Amino acid sequence: MENSCNQCLYDQSHPFGLVVYPQGCSGCDTHNEKYDINWQAKKAELIEDISFSKVRKRGYDCVVPVVGDAEDYYVLNKVLELQLSPLVVAVNDYFKNDIGWHNLHNLITHFDVDSLVYNPDIRIYKELIRTSLRKHDHIMLPFLSLHSSFPVHIAYERNIPLIIWGQNQAIEQVGKFSHLDKAEMSKWSRKEHDLFGINIDSLIGNGAQVDTRALNYYQYPDVKRLAKRGVRGLYLSNYCHWDPLKQNKSTLEFGFKPQGNASSFDTYERAGSSVYYQFHDLLKYKRVGYRKIRDHLVREIRHGRVTRKQAFAIEAHYHQSKINIRGFFDWLDVSESGYQWFKSHRLGDVKNLITESDTTAQPLDLPEYLVPMIEVGHDAVDDFVCFGKGVST
Repeated sequence: MENSCNQCLYDQSHPFGLVVYPQGCSGCDTHNEKYDINWQAKKAELIEDISFSKVRKRGYDCVVPVVGDAEDYYVLNKVLELQLSPLVVAVNDYFKNDIGWHNLHNLITHFDVDSLVYNPDIRIYKELIRTSLRKHDHIMLPFLSLHSSFPVHIAYERNIPLIIWGQNQAIEQVGKFSHLDKAEMSKWSRKEHDLFGINIDSLIGNGAQVDTRALNYYQYPDVKRLAKRGVRGLYLSNYCHWDPLKQNKSTLEFGFKPQGNASSFDTYERAGSSVYYQFHDLLKYKRVGYRKIRDHLVREIRHGRVTRKQAFAIEAHYHQSKINIRGFFDWLDVSESGYQWFKSHRLGDVKNLITESDTTAQPLDLPEYLVPMIEVGHDAVDDFVCFGKGVST
């Protein structure tokens, strides 16, 4: 069995688990299902699968978890087209810049929906991030723990029977399941894929000095209680021909602001984050050997917009982009000596990608279809805006 797929750029080191065949991989095989599925029939299945929430209606039909990026605009628009009454639920990751706050509040105001934004105790949150960084080379685990559990808590507490998520990453990236399986939200899938096999419990004890009673929303609710109350979580990507680039470009009409970055041509995914294409991207490179650009290129190869040969050249270009990480360490209240120690001792082979200057995207010859993505990207004015309100122009 070959280690690398001969169609896309993934290999067996993918953190979600990938099976490689002589003719491709499990991710490419599952993607090809998209061209054989009767999507009109799948839409009818979706309408049937959400019908129970309307029968039980007590105010809201569903919870829609959001971070404020382009996918959330697409999902919420689809939810409203299905004539559901949603409660939009977000967790403040404290990493948003001015674009991120614009996109979140514009989402709420444009679609005129009720919303709930949870601001976790920032002292506990930072302590968990420090430990996650030290033990797992990961700064997003505390947020991902909250983002994948807090909306479920809200659904349970408010007796809202349905949670609608966007894409199931395990299907879209590595084909862990078939679209026909209609895999739903689960405690197991959350741990294995959203949290990369790591529970929040691993960050306490000999790590973060945090009272476990303060971590309720970081933990997934009791599955027996969820089942008794009938709370289900569906992924729209099981019911739609999922094409993130095409979908995300369509959200410009709703007032969504893409953000330019130096690490990818994709200006839509996680636009508005002060870390996603910066320190988070660098740590991903250290952990798994590649940066976010590979995920974007695999997606474009499978959709037939980029050839594998083009993808190798594009990835080589973006893999060399440099990152300024000082802003994150200032936000985390790390001393200058601590910052210098981390750079010298913990970054290994990727420390040559650190810069003290502002990072800007370097010119690159891209396939024609991708060029407009670069052109529409906005520049952030303020990074690490802990709290923001309102819509900017």
